[in-house]
Amino acid sequence: MAVTEVALIRLKTDISPTTKANLRAAQNAQGEYSKHAVHFLHQIEDSSFYYILGGWESVEKHTHEWIQSEANQRLLGLLAQDFDVCWMFHLDIDPSASKIPLDAPVLAVSRYFVEADKKDEFNAAFRASLSYFGAHTAPFSFCGGWRIDRKDNEEFVLFSGWNDERDHSEFVGSEGFSEFVKIKDLVQGVEIKHSRLQTWE
Repeated sequence: MAVTEVALIRLKTDISPTTKANLRAAQNAQGEYSKHAVHFLHQIEDSSFYYILGGWESVEKHTHEWIQSEANQRLLGLLAQDFDVCWMFHLDIDPSASKIPLDAPVLAVSRYFVEADKKDEFNAAFRASLSYFGAHTAPFSFCGGWRIDRKDNEEFVLFSGWNDERDHSEFVGSEGFSEFVKIKDLVQGVEIKHSRLQTWE
């Protein structure tokens, strides 16, 4: 099953030209190996954090082949002094059909932590809110998926595009939010951050 990788890394030092070159090399090498584009997102709330989005034909292709490969280990070694990997997991989003709004000026990354026995109820509430939510993210898209390699409870990650963080905040006070808020009643916790597409030119 094709999956989307999402990871969070933390910058430990200022980004030098050498670091940028190593990041470009890592981005290109993974993209060539996976046959899917790799994107970096720079978090707005804390500029030391970056998200990585990538696609894989399967979790096994990523974890058992690429991560352990000599090429990847060499690249990780070059970047180890600059970055820490905070976490990494996979979502049931087909990267070939993904509607993650990378074209948006601001991309919200929302993590919803859901009790395992409330997954179906959460799905139903999310589907019921789609028209309301889409009306506010327009003209940008949104895309969500469930974490595959989870431990106990479920996790749903929603990517949504906005002109700026203020537009996202204003949605909370909108008429449509009364439908969307039903999702929040079904979760144990929510983490919402904002980011911008990052290139290493």
